[in-house]
Amino acid sequence: MFKNIFTFFAFLFCLPLQAQDDVIAKHENLVYYNSSIKEYLQYMKENTDDPEILELIGSMETQNGLIEEKLAKVVLPEVMEEVPIPAEPETPAEEPEEYTYPEAEESTGDEDFEGFGMNKFIPFRNKVKTIFEIQFGINNFNQKNPSESVNNPEIYTPSSWYWDFSILTKNRLGGKNSKVALSYGFSYLINRFSMDNDVRLALVNNQPEFVNFAEANSNPKLNIGYVTVPVAFDVKLSKGFNFSIGGFMGYRVHTVQKLNSKVTYERIEEERFANYKLNNWIYGAKVSLGLKGINIVGRYCFNNLFRDNPNYEINTFMIGTAIRI
Repeated sequence: MFKNIFTFFAFLFCLPLQAQDDVIAKHENLVYYNSSIKEYLQYMKENTDDPEILELIGSMETQNGLIEEKLAKVVLPEVMEEVPIPAEPETPAEEPEEYTYPEAEESTGDEDFEGFGMNKFIPFRNKVKTIFEIQFGINNFNQKNPSESVNNPEIYTPSSWYWDFSILTKNRLGGKNSKVALSYGFSYLINRFSMDNDVRLALVNNQPEFVNFAEANSNPKLNIGYVTVPVAFDVKLSKGFNFSIGGFMGYRVHTVQKLNSKVTYERIEEERFANYKLNNWIYGAKVSLGLKGINIVGRYCFNNLFRDNPNYEINTFMIGTAIRI
């Protein structure tokens, strides 16, 4: 009987110990969640240049700091030693039958990447993201040593445009505070050149040459399409200023000339498809500067527009802007 009474009072003494452990555990959880929020706010700052959003994040960081100070001042109850409860004498147990458990499958460490681990519950964990980029602007020819024996194209810049549609993968290099990222992917580049001196491209003696197009009703246009692989290093110098440098390489997949002419009362529109011995490959460098959400892009092609053409040594350059989604 005395043993049962002692066990009862020991149980009552352990109740405050359990409550004490709950208070300490809740406090530790609050400290952990608050530090996690602080880390996620830093990720949010790295993924936006919007001044209003940055201001809201700053106010959230202030509140986060106040919570951190408040939690640091909390006085936790001292840990009390538990009173051991006398154990009842053990009765000899029957030996269980031996059982062989099946071998567990070895963990590959890929669970988080497949979405079955904790990563799917923790935002901003991954350092890789996919973006869609649209570039557009003007393009022109840089012709070296123009020959006087052939017609040389004169580009009308206001109607000579380029478009580039890209799907890019952006990988942050280094730790969570790194300002450098590597981006690469695939894109479709379209160059359109408007000829101000009414010439069109043709093959003369099996060599590409710009010939006069006297019946032109508007500027003849040459459109060239490429599938390219862009690669660049993106550097975020500050909240509103970023810099990117890289290159691109691609293959020509589309060439067409669009000609408008007028003969007596007839207005004729035609499209002419041929390769005109244009260079199949394109490669060059690109640089971009971003300030407060406005990006200026410059691109230069190192390859000659034509393949082994003694009449023309032409390189293409582009100046435009970029929008990332």
